[in-house]
Amino acid sequence: MKNKIFFCICTKNRKLKLFKNLISLRNLKDYLKYDIEIILVSNDKSNYVDFLKRFKNKLKIDFYKETFSGVVFPRNKILKILRKKNFDYAAFIDDDCIVDRDWLNSMINVLKKNKVDIVTGPQLSKSNNLFLKAIERDFKNGSKIKWASTNNVFFKSSVIRNNLTFSNKLNETGGEDQLFFLSLFKIGKTFYWNSHAPVYEFRDQKRENLRWFIKRNLRYGTSAVIIYKSLYGNIVGYFVLFIKLINDLKRLAVCMIKSLFFSKKNFYLFIMYKMRVIGLLIGLLGFQIKEY
Repeated sequence: MKNKIFFCICTKNRKLKLFKNLISLRNLKDYLKYDIEIILVSNDKSNYVDFLKRFKNKLKIDFYKETFSGVVFPRNKILKILRKKNFDYAAFIDDDCIVDRDWLNSMINVLKKNKVDIVTGPQLSKSNNLFLKAIERDFKNGSKIKWASTNNVFFKSSVIRNNLTFSNKLNETGGEDQLFFLSLFKIGKTFYWNSHAPVYEFRDQKRENLRWFIKRNLRYGTSAVIIYKSLYGNIVGYFVLFIKLINDLKRLAVCMIKSLFFSKKNFYLFIMYKMRVIGLLIGLLGFQIKEY
């Protein structure tokens, strides 16, 4: 019997990128070896009838609308749908990415071989812009990490057999996926970093500038306050945030020293950690940076 797999995608006003995303999924190696279905949730007011007709004989797509705006509501809608389904594996993938052709086989093989619950991998920008490269997550293959992003994550059905949801507190700021997967780690779910299963993010010139880079890293800092207080409560949460602040200050110092050698990348990393430290301090004062 074929493994039942759901690919879960949230989209908002990005039909061209979504089209390329879906084509890349259909072009996965050994696609017909599995029973694959796509859960697609739109968070905009566009009409998708003609768009979906283009995939009528290529992909099995269950299409839904989510009227409440923000990053959290479409993802929680997907969780609600998945929890009513019988399946073996599921994945979250961003609508502005394409997957490597061997992505699916790699994810399944790693998950089975290492007996973990969740496998995640890199999201690599198709642009060579150093602002984007600086924030890409990068670990040694096989690293035991604590959380995943919804841009590239593959998991067993048992992972969502609980009441966890994406937090509404982060609906306008982002970071809801970090909190969700940290919560899964907290209840004992295991993670594996698969550097051989990347997804590739389409170029977006709006993100290739210093202003976006500063705002994004300030936002990472401020949202961390909500994430760790939600995860551990106020007392322990503040202690964890203090440790995080110390670690970010250490990274900031290292990058500042390295930037003296005129490495542009290290200079951007210095800016990145500086903004995250400032963002964390701002967040502790009760301010948030809204992005969505």
